Amino acid sequence: PPPPPRGMSLPALALLLLPVLVAAAREGGPASVRPSPLDYAKEAEDIAACARSRALPAQVTLVPSDSMAGITVSRGVACFMKVVQTMSDEDGDDEDGQEPEQPVEIPLAKVGEESLRLILDFAEGKMKAAGPELADLKFSVVPRPLSGPLRETKSIAAEDAEFMDRVAEDLDRLIRLTNAVNFVDSPPLLELCAARIAQMLIGKTPKEIRDIFPEAFGAKHAEVYGLTAPALGDGPGADPPLQVRPRARGCQAQAN
Repeated sequence: PPPPPRGMSLPALALLLLPVLVAAAREGGPASVRPSPLDYAKEAEDIAACARSRALPAQVTLVPSDSMAGITVSRGVACFMKVVQTMSDEDGDDEDGQEPEQPVEIPLAKVGEESLRLILDFAEGKMKAAGPELADLKFSVVPRPLSGPLRETKSIAAEDAEFMDRVAEDLDRLIRLTNAVNFVDSPPLLELCAARIAQMLIGKTPKEIRDIFPEAFGAKHAEVYGLTAPALGDGPGADPPLQVRPRARGCQAQAN
């Protein structure tokens, strides 16, 4: 399935997983070729370059969709979002090398305050670990296939697994965060969100997945994807558990 548009209001990844699960159930095999894990080294370089740029002031105010009050953060923290990096690239550095004097407010139309604060918590933690020049900025690598909990995966930092587990205590919060991260375009965090959702689906039958994401498996979507009752049943002839893993950019998935 294609990547979702920014700001998708329904459980985005659940809807994306649905046609993949149906295809796997029908074909009895892999839905697509396994991609290689992403290490996000280029993203780390882009964030560091944006943080050093003087196209934006040292402090940036981000305004969530559900609050009139903005949240002011350092330019480096804001640069974890590609929507901010794009502004920096378009404006370019001032000719005299000075930072803009006027404050900058960036409205985020599809991002609630709770999700924004979670994104900023993630970014601030990474900045603190990377040092002032962001020379040691690194992101977790989600393996493919994802075979178990994030906290038991060696390539995923313990603090990242703990962060995602805390968010996932509330499924709605996890879905809202995933949509928000997709909107602001922060690939490393989006990958973790997708992996945490995939963790919930590992070893589950289609019926159990439907119970986790009931909104994504309503009659409307079942009709769109040609889904029949036996395909999601748990009686004789029901589908076996599916292995689900996130694909590139964390927004796509495959199953076998």
